[in-house]
Amino acid sequence: MSIHKSGLKAARHLAGASVLALLIGAGFSASAQADEVAESAGAAADATADAAIEEVTITARRRSERLQNVPLAISAVRGSELSTQQLDRVTDYQFKVPNFNAVQQNTRVSTLLIRGLGGNANNDGAESGVGLIVDNVFYTHVGFSWIDFIDTDGIEVARGPQGTLLGKNTTIGALIVKTKLPSFEPELKLEATYASYDRKKVRASWTGPIIDDKLAFRLTGSLDNGGGWVTNQYDGTKYLDNGRFSLRGQLLFTPSENISNRFIIEHNETREYNNFYPPAGDATHNLNLNGTVHSVRAGGWENRLKSVFGYTPSYDIPNNANLNTQQRLFSKVDGVSNELNWDIGGLTFTSISAWRKLNFRPKNDGDYSPYSILHLGYDVDAEQLSQEFRLANQTGGTFDWQVGAYYLRQEVVSDLHFRLYKDASAFFLSGNPLIQPQFVLPVILDGVDYSKRGETNVDSKAVFAQGTWHFTDRFDVTAGLRYTKETREVSVVGSSTGGSPLVGPLAALAPVRGLVLGSLAGTSSAGGLASAGIFDISDEKDGESVSWLFNPSYKLSDTVLIYGVASYGEKSGAANTTASPLTPTFTQPLIIKPEKSTDYEIGFKSTFADNRAVVNVNLYRNTIEDFQSTQLSQSGVALVSYLGNVGEARLQGIEIETRFRVTPNFNLTLNGAYNDAKYVSYEDAPAPVEYAVALGGQPLSLSGEQIVGVPKVNVQLSVDYETPVASNLNLFAYGNTLYRSEVELVNPHSQYGHQDAYSLTNIGIGLRTPDQRFSVLLWSRNLFDKRYAVGYGSASAVNPFIAIQGDPRTVGLTLTGRF
Repeated sequence: MSIHKSGLKAARHLAGASVLALLIGAGFSASAQADEVAESAGAAADATADAAIEEVTITARRRSERLQNVPLAISAVRGSELSTQQLDRVTDYQFKVPNFNAVQQNTRVSTLLIRGLGGNANNDGAESGVGLIVDNVFYTHVGFSWIDFIDTDGIEVARGPQGTLLGKNTTIGALIVKTKLPSFEPELKLEATYASYDRKKVRASWTGPIIDDKLAFRLTGSLDNGGGWVTNQYDGTKYLDNGRFSLRGQLLFTPSENISNRFIIEHNETREYNNFYPPAGDATHNLNLNGTVHSVRAGGWENRLKSVFGYTPSYDIPNNANLNTQQRLFSKVDGVSNELNWDIGGLTFTSISAWRKLNFRPKNDGDYSPYSILHLGYDVDAEQLSQEFRLANQTGGTFDWQVGAYYLRQEVVSDLHFRLYKDASAFFLSGNPLIQPQFVLPVILDGVDYSKRGETNVDSKAVFAQGTWHFTDRFDVTAGLRYTKETREVSVVGSSTGGSPLVGPLAALAPVRGLVLGSLAGTSSAGGLASAGIFDISDEKDGESVSWLFNPSYKLSDTVLIYGVASYGEKSGAANTTASPLTPTFTQPLIIKPEKSTDYEIGFKSTFADNRAVVNVNLYRNTIEDFQSTQLSQSGVALVSYLGNVGEARLQGIEIETRFRVTPNFNLTLNGAYNDAKYVSYEDAPAPVEYAVALGGQPLSLSGEQIVGVPKVNVQLSVDYETPVASNLNLFAYGNTLYRSEVELVNPHSQYGHQDAYSLTNIGIGLRTPDQRFSVLLWSRNLFDKRYAVGYGSASAVNPFIAIQGDPRTVGLTLTGRF
């Protein structure tokens, strides 16, 4: 890399830090002034007390506890902080929590990541290694995380295997979202935002009593439209926009002091052009393993478009949208839940009943061009029904305990559908040496619909228990156990409809149609009907697992806690809803083995400087066996990639979280993580497409490589400041900077998908009343307009490499009022 480029990158990172430094400098200046005022008034002691860090209370262990007293690696952010700083979506939480990230490619391919792992491997039958728990309800499908979480009370990120308390078992961790309860104090909150690219956002929350001290309600609604920042050259449509509506109603019933019941019903809906992924390159030549040209890759996406249509695609991201069949993505989420808490003679009984449903309908231009070739997407319907019971004693004795039972019924339909158009025959068949040019006719493929419909049903039952022994005032030991039994069914059916009947004089073209459909379905080597993508396969398996936790801790003093953690969890065996028969005797596995995670951690939590500073440090080593990811089959004439158990992965590193209350008006947070995430064994990894010929279709080992998509370093710096400027008016400001080190987003051996290190900076400045009833905020996200990718899609025979882009700079004005 040239010195010039290195200097530019360093300047960008420095600029982000400089903006925060200005705020920090202002804060220290204000600190000095505040100290002078305090001294002159003889109130130094009061100033010190006011400057203490506000305690954070969490419920990750199903009890209300002070964060600094919980001997686990848990991060927490208050809902008021998220709301003020415009951090509404799960992708935004990365600005506050170390070793956490989320990639929101679309509703179906949303991914929550802790320590770099947690995704569903782009398969609807695979669970996430990171659980999402909202208001004590475990959400099974990753698509549920697509919605905006507004009117929140706070979030918590629990790292390491979960399951001895938190809903369903997970292998990597859990994101816990808590929304605000109904209140018996009436309040109406209104918020309106106008931002770049004509984005308009309106939110409202109304709460109050229906029956004094007995029944309260809360109604929350949101509208979010506009903001599209990519222009489609074909018709001028704005892509990557917002089109969201949500409505959430709650009732809180408290008939007596020892009973409370919370009922929630909600609807979320999106209609957006959020399914645009710009072409980022294509392997136009086959390469030798040393990187030199081997031959022209005539069958690749770019070369096909050039040779067939005379069209040269652009890779000028984000100005290369040129699509003719793209339509809005539609998704809908509905949910109902009820939580009962009943104190009975020193015990608390909890019942959580929930139902949730997701519908997703993509309308993707599958050829990434202005030609009518291919329309594709996964239609997804996911529905879950869950019931959890818990019984816990009151804290304060020698032994605190909780026991419970959990039941989940989940049904998922994932239908991969293709619609072929008039230009499909020319694109797929031109240049094929087996087909004479005069037989490449539009009628072969025009109007044909192909469906690969995968369906999986899960029936999961579990019992769990966790207890904490207080051996002394300073020494505690927590242990937990969970037993889970599951039945998983899966079926995949390939079928074709539509298109002109290929009979009579056209009968000779029927095998050609079958050849293309079989190739799209991944069954081209199977023979018989399966070679045309027509098949029906199914499987069923029972499984059981035991998860455990051992967690001793010791208070060195009233302000320093040390702890250790050993835990084990399993992610259920994935159902491969996109499986295909590859030969008459070999079918891709329909249900693969569970993913097994063993985690060891040590750390400390400390508070010092008269409770004005917090420093927490955690070291971890997490080994994951039977890691679920993409691999190549070793049977059949052609090797085909599929979801399988690829071997072993290992995560190890350090996480640091610090908070400083510099003055009563000024706060600073600095977090960071180093994550050495490696494939310990991954021999059958799909090779980058540019090396496929050189390898003769064989896999390429990734053993010993950093896990794809996982940066080694991430750092978050946040500041916020508030000071009076008039008798009834305060000035407030905040800044967040996120830094991520370089990362490979496709394959460590590929020439594509490398993302350099980058930093992102958000800032805001505003005025508000001291009671925060009214405020006006001017804010900017990605202040320095950094262009970067959060993910890549690999090239294939019919697709280029595609990029999942990060958002550009946006500026907005938000008005808030509470009445």
